[in-house]
Amino acid sequence: MLRIGLVDDEPEFLNQVKKLLQDYFVDKGLLSHIDVYSKPELLYYNITEGKTYDVCFLDIEMPGMNGRELAEKIREWDENINLIFLTLHTEYIKMGYRVRAFDFISKDEIKNELSGLIERLLRKMEKDATKFYTVSTYCRYEKLAYSDIIFIYKNGQNIRFVLKNGEVQERKSLKKVLNELDGEIFMLIERGYIVNLAHIVKLHAREVELSNGKKLMVSREHIQNVRNRLGMYCMRAMSDLEG
Repeated sequence: MLRIGLVDDEPEFLNQVKKLLQDYFVDKGLLSHIDVYSKPELLYYNITEGKTYDVCFLDIEMPGMNGRELAEKIREWDENINLIFLTLHTEYIKMGYRVRAFDFISKDEIKNELSGLIERLLRKMEKDATKFYTVSTYCRYEKLAYSDIIFIYKNGQNIRFVLKNGEVQERKSLKKVLNELDGEIFMLIERGYIVNLAHIVKLHAREVELSNGKKLMVSREHIQNVRNRLGMYCMRAMSDLEG
């Protein structure tokens, strides 16, 4: 089931988009649940209270908290919600890169463009679902989605995976874990610490801040590589958006 949050301060347009989405999923035989909000603050409050969404449609131009501000707050809380902006103005596209929006859709063209956008989104989600790391021991087998892994650190003879919800432990060397992970997404920043580039929300001097609020120091040996790799990661994200 696709969980959707839809925010717009115009009730008529809000209901129109909800109906278009419902018709699409019924036609495709897919399950969906759509929550509509006329106030962006209500969506953000529900997310902070534990409500989860696969995708949120955000009107950019709203009184009070606008769509840009809402997107930034959502990104601080959840790095993996797919964000789609509703707008009449294409100049907002560059702003979308900063919050890693999945796409934009013109309000004037929503009837014609929505089905194609949802198809692209479903393909992306299917691809993302195949990315995982497997923890396997004599008494345990568990798949950890890449998107859930914030960082990994060495703890004695064990490795600890810090996830969006909790931690998982495995007895294995950090080097071996790094070799088994996707090198485009994960990297070593300090002896004993691996981070997921998708969860870095800020890099200042030699400190990275992660999506869960944790701050880690980057070694002098790795800082330039971190800057380069983070830049390349963001460029790939932009390229995927444009594609």
